[in-house]
Amino acid sequence: MNAATFMAVEEAPESVYLHPGQIYTASHAALVSTVLGSCVAVCLWDPLARIGGMNHFLLPTGKGPRYCNEAMTQLLDDMVARGASVSRMVAKVFGGACVIAGFTGPRKAIGTMNTEAALQFLSSHSIPVRAEQTGGRRGRKLLFHTGTGQAYVKEI
Repeated sequence: MNAATFMAVEEAPESVYLHPGQIYTASHAALVSTVLGSCVAVCLWDPLARIGGMNHFLLPTGKGPRYCNEAMTQLLDDMVARGASVSRMVAKVFGGACVIAGFTGPRKAIGTMNTEAALQFLSSHSIPVRAEQTGGRRGRKLLFHTGTGQAYVKEI
């Protein structure tokens, strides 16, 4: 093969699937995906350091990464450990649907409580939310690119 016919091939980014209670951060390009119902996923990105991360939590408060309070803290800590700065981070928030009609009523739906917990945590750390698709009655498939901070979401 001569130089005229040689083409550089860009390596495909790593693909990672997050289950509920999992967190992923990277300082390299990775495609992180998950499926959400009442759960919430928060994508954080530091555009200067090009470090991204995502969590997937089930409930607003409790012990362990299945809960917003601990999943958000761990995601933030993991990002900072990789070299990200909280002051540069931006967030995208997805999920929080009420996919089972019987779960509505006088009490707030769990998806609403999850969304509120995530937004409150981000606000308390002065992290701006650049995109949000939450609530509704349908689940979502989410794909987050840690190298660019782009997120793609599709209702399912």
